[in-house]
Amino acid sequence: MKTVLLLFVMSSISVYGQDAGMMAAQQAQQAAQQATQAAQQAIDQATITSQQATINMQQAMANASPSSSCPGPVIGVANQPTFSVKPGNVAAGTVVRIKSATHYAVIYYTTDGWSPNKTSTRYTGPITINAETHLQAIALGPDLLHSSIARADYTVNGSATAPVQQPPLTTDGVLRAGTTLRLVTNSEVSSQSAEVGDKIPLLLDQDVRVGDTVVAAKGTPVSAVLTIADPAAKHYVPGDLVFEVRSLNVQGKTLSLSGGETLEGQAGRNPKEAVIKPGMVVNATVTADTPLNP
Repeated sequence: MKTVLLLFVMSSISVYGQDAGMMAAQQAQQAAQQATQAAQQAIDQATITSQQATINMQQAMANASPSSSCPGPVIGVANQPTFSVKPGNVAAGTVVRIKSATHYAVIYYTTDGWSPNKTSTRYTGPITINAETHLQAIALGPDLLHSSIARADYTVNGSATAPVQQPPLTTDGVLRAGTTLRLVTNSEVSSQSAEVGDKIPLLLDQDVRVGDTVVAAKGTPVSAVLTIADPAAKHYVPGDLVFEVRSLNVQGKTLSLSGGETLEGQAGRNPKEAVIKPGMVVNATVTADTPLNP
């Protein structure tokens, strides 16, 4: 009887030991599974965070630059030019020098109110101020976009004079290719509402004569059309307008012209619209010899 009881007790202890071992093994397996799940969740969360960071960076780049949404390499911008003389009232004969910190930069400038571009006058030496001057300049470096426009308005005491009457253009009966005609804007145009294809009101600003006979009177309408019209946008992007001069009708003939101008608003935290004002001078060139009858 004692032997049977001892065997029963030993058997019970063995079974209990096996059950305890199995429970410990199961608990260890569950702990391992939980640890694996936690590690996988951490990896998934890190992946999501990385993806979101990439999206945020792409959105920031797109917001920072209107052109960043376009595929292609990132291109730098040349440094804005600086003027050696501060804007304001200056003495007649004041010399203004222009420079840019961009190495090998080429500078283009205007003094007539239109914005400079690669077809404007290239800066090759100091500019002398003898009258009211609205100086604007850009810098263009190798493999760089052109800089933002630098602006300076200069006035000279005693330099204000009455507008000079534009002399007539007298021909021998042929208006020859390469002849420059002076035109003038006739109304206000703003980049806020203008659209590509809109006509720019231009007028001939001088009489065209054959001998003493006027064949195209001052004030004759000239055909010109907008090729770029962008309103001001966020992130320092100003409005801009670009137009091309097309033609002038003389004695029932269409006289083909070439020319045009660019006007860009002022950049800044609150960028400005480009606004063409009446009375701005535009030069256009005759593209082909055109006979005129007196």
